[in-house]
Amino acid sequence: MPGGKRAPSVHVKFAPAEGSRLRRPEPTSCAGEAPFWTERPVLMERADGTYDLIGTADNLEGLARWVLSFGAGAEVRGPDRLRRRVAAAARRVWRQYREDK
Repeated sequence: MPGGKRAPSVHVKFAPAEGSRLRRPEPTSCAGEAPFWTERPVLMERADGTYDLIGTADNLEGLARWVLSFGAGAEVRGPDRLRRRVAAAARRVWRQYREDK
C-alpha cells in the first residue's frame, strides 16, 4: 500500500433478507474509481440468519455508497470512520425525503 499505510479492516453486518444479494457477484468498485477491497472479503452466515462481511478496504467512499444501497439491511460495525461516513450520508438522504419538509 502506498506510504506504508495498512488498509482498514471493515466489518459490515447484513440482515437475513440480504443473503441472496450477498451471494451474487457484486461490483468491486464504482465506475472510474479504485476497487473497494484490497483483497476478497469473507462472507459468513450466522446461526441467526444474519451475515457478516469482513475484509480490508482502501476505497471507503465507494464502499460507503455500496453499503448504503442495502438501506437498513446493512450496518457498518467498523471502522468508525466508515460508520460515520455512512451515517452522515443516511442523514442527508433522510433530510431530503422527510415528510415534514
